[in-house]
Amino acid sequence: MVTPQELRKGLTSLPGFVNKYGYSGGSRRWFGIVYHRATGTITGRSIFEEEWDVCIILDACRADELQRQSDDYTWMQQVGRFPSLASCTWNWLPRTIERTPPHVLDGTTYVSANPFSGEFCDSDTFGDVDEVWRYAWDNQWGTVLPRPVTDRAIHHGRESNYDRLLVHYVQPHVPFLTEGAEALDRSNFDFDTKSNPDAWDRVTSGELARQVAIGRYRKTLQVVLEEVDILLRNIDAERVVVTADHGEAFGEWGIYGHPNGIDLPCLTEVPWVETTATDEGTHTPADYDTQLEEISRESQLRALGYTD
Repeated sequence: MVTPQELRKGLTSLPGFVNKYGYSGGSRRWFGIVYHRATGTITGRSIFEEEWDVCIILDACRADELQRQSDDYTWMQQVGRFPSLASCTWNWLPRTIERTPPHVLDGTTYVSANPFSGEFCDSDTFGDVDEVWRYAWDNQWGTVLPRPVTDRAIHHGRESNYDRLLVHYVQPHVPFLTEGAEALDRSNFDFDTKSNPDAWDRVTSGELARQVAIGRYRKTLQVVLEEVDILLRNIDAERVVVTADHGEAFGEWGIYGHPNGIDLPCLTEVPWVETTATDEGTHTPADYDTQLEEISRESQLRALGYTD
């Protein structure tokens, strides 16, 4: 539940929403966010409360959208639901860390394409943190493509000594990896310059059709699921979970994307798939210069749509 001070701040923010998104989209988004922050409380559970050897996070993946893909993958027999701790990664990651015993984190290798690991993780948070976003950021797309994450997860699955392996893909989070999706320019990599609106911003303001954005989201989800399929065929694990940190709003209550502090089922009831993995040796991971860091974390977060 929000504090009275936060509620007053929300009530005075309507002009900013209208200025950014236009009257129709801005007012609907403003009302949806203010209402749910004033009336809802996210509880949820930590993924570490469950038993697994490998946990694969699909950033911003809706449970119903993963269910749509279930017939295409033999390992996706049943898509359950799991109560997330938050409606955005910015809250989910620190809450997950706070609610997990240090000895459990210490036995976990975290492979992350999400730059928020640089905000909430240090050398002592997990047993090992492989921040793929630091050295495999793709300038053309303004994100970390899923293949480097797959490669590094396979590397750790075969070479590392860990109790648990946590693998965090960015997709299907924007920017979408589809033909016709908006290209990002250099302003998205400059923290001092306002970044381009992402796809959900453009849907909210009426610049992009809702169904076009949803179609691109689905295609991007298909791209990352193909990588998950490769991963599951190239590591050994008895207990694997495929889930999400949070979901994505497709216009419920006027909200698109995943604002923080919103207890909507599409955001906080994330998918939960239990399966296994067997290393068939069908993929050889590429080598990466893991010391490379060309673009700042702040610029990468801005490119992903996280702005002040």
